[in-house]
Amino acid sequence: MLTAQRISPGYLADVYQEESNRLRAGEALQKMWARQPGLWKDEPEHARIIANRLGWIGVLDSMRPEASTLQDLARDIKDSGVHEIVLLGMGGSSLAPEVFSLIFPAPSGRRFFVLDSTDPTAIRQVERSIDLAHSLFIVASKSGKTIETLSQFFYFHRRLTQAGVRSEGRSFLAITDRGSYLDQLADEYNFRLTFRNPADIGGRYSALSYFGLVPAALWGVDIDAVLDSAIEMRAVCGPRGEADANPALQLGSLLGAAARRGDDKLVLLCTPKLMPLGNWIEQLIAESTGKEKREIVPVAGGVAPPLDVLARGCVTAALLLEGDDQAVLEPILGALEQRGAPFLEIRLKTPVQLGAEFFKWETAAALAGASLAIDPFDEPNVQESKDNTARILEAFESSGEMPLGSPRLAESGIELYADGAVRGSISTLQLTAALRTFFSERRPDDYLAILAYVSRDAANGAELDALRAALAERLNLPVLLGYGPRYMHSIGQLYKGGPASGMFLMITSKKPEDLPIPGAKYTFGQLEMAQALGDLQSLGRLGKPALRLHLTDGVPAGLSSLRRAIDQVLSASGSAI
Repeated sequence: MLTAQRISPGYLADVYQEESNRLRAGEALQKMWARQPGLWKDEPEHARIIANRLGWIGVLDSMRPEASTLQDLARDIKDSGVHEIVLLGMGGSSLAPEVFSLIFPAPSGRRFFVLDSTDPTAIRQVERSIDLAHSLFIVASKSGKTIETLSQFFYFHRRLTQAGVRSEGRSFLAITDRGSYLDQLADEYNFRLTFRNPADIGGRYSALSYFGLVPAALWGVDIDAVLDSAIEMRAVCGPRGEADANPALQLGSLLGAAARRGDDKLVLLCTPKLMPLGNWIEQLIAESTGKEKREIVPVAGGVAPPLDVLARGCVTAALLLEGDDQAVLEPILGALEQRGAPFLEIRLKTPVQLGAEFFKWETAAALAGASLAIDPFDEPNVQESKDNTARILEAFESSGEMPLGSPRLAESGIELYADGAVRGSISTLQLTAALRTFFSERRPDDYLAILAYVSRDAANGAELDALRAALAERLNLPVLLGYGPRYMHSIGQLYKGGPASGMFLMITSKKPEDLPIPGAKYTFGQLEMAQALGDLQSLGRLGKPALRLHLTDGVPAGLSSLRRAIDQVLSASGSAI
């Protein structure tokens, strides 16, 4: 059974229909299914990338026969006494498994952890929550060289050895491309099993390949049913489906038409259980479209912008699961319809329909890329931040010094760093003055992104969400939240590759305890700081307005102080922000 989708284009009705007609006339779906790079780009360098990134269309056919094998593996793992599954991965390698693990009910006596961070507190939280002797670690990386994932692997392998767990390699399972560094590492360390994914699938399009399905099977998900729903969706989304009833064509046309017109914000509102799906869509859309100074800005995470923001320059997507709490979303959709604002509803009857949604959104993202005349399968700006991080670490290993710079002010346990485009434009008399002058530079079509290099846990999340909601309400613009370095592998592409429409507040902190990385001359905390500084360098080179706020008293106290300062800025009587 297909998911239900209803599109209300509102004031975009004419351009939406024009874009749908244009994609049909250009035989976009026929060209996509025939793997013709010219749908997106004619340049040879793009053609090579695109031709090697369309395997997600056909992977369902090779995965369907694998379903019984994966379910046999899940039984073997359970029978071997594994209680906890820990996924070590970044970006597309971690987000689809997180969707499955949080939306499908937990099997009795089992727990699933996604570790996509270099924050030492986050790593220690996972370690303290598991029994090493009864844990299985899934090491997932397409390239096999992801620095975060490899560092996590070496750390937990060392911890297993120190804990006296015999045959440590049996505690690990790899998912990677054939011949990658991780493929070789898995052989060297005698991993329990290695799944070699088709090389013609990029990370963000890998949800219905081994990267998504192996963790899902181990969590007890009905892989047959998930794949059947995806295959059914593929039939109606493909070139042989009825064009007027093609949900991917409708969705891709709406997103493409809106972005071409300048309404480039996609606000993802979800019922509580579907929040992880919103995060997965965020990375798919951002990394596929945020380049060549064009973009669709996805706003996910459960904090709805004010209605005035939703009704101006935004397409709102409401994702609803039957039986889940819909009380918050229904009034918002009604108000948007009254205002003639564009929105869509997607209703799932059961979690197995995630397979259908994964495939539909992948197709729609690729179609939106065609609308914007960009290559949706490359990520040209992600590598720059990685290269900056590598240079910072290399210099640190030689000198022992991290290029932190000098704070412009220090107040209430917060150091403020401002370079590049904002260095000469903000007041440094006090923290509230600096924040006020920074926010006053916003433009009507801007968004604000909070880049938080802190542990992604419930306490920090609640504090950051409250901050996000207050800023959105008073500044009257979308406020995004990304945890570093997680966001660098997803929406970070858009921050660097999209047009100059973002403002950035980066949060770093002093760590109460740090953790070594076996074989490296730096710790997890130092790696995390190098990643933050490297990404800040990328934003600065592009002239993006960014502040770094360093919490010298640690995260809980620092976030409280920051929230008090921002509350003062937002509530100051008689002052225009």
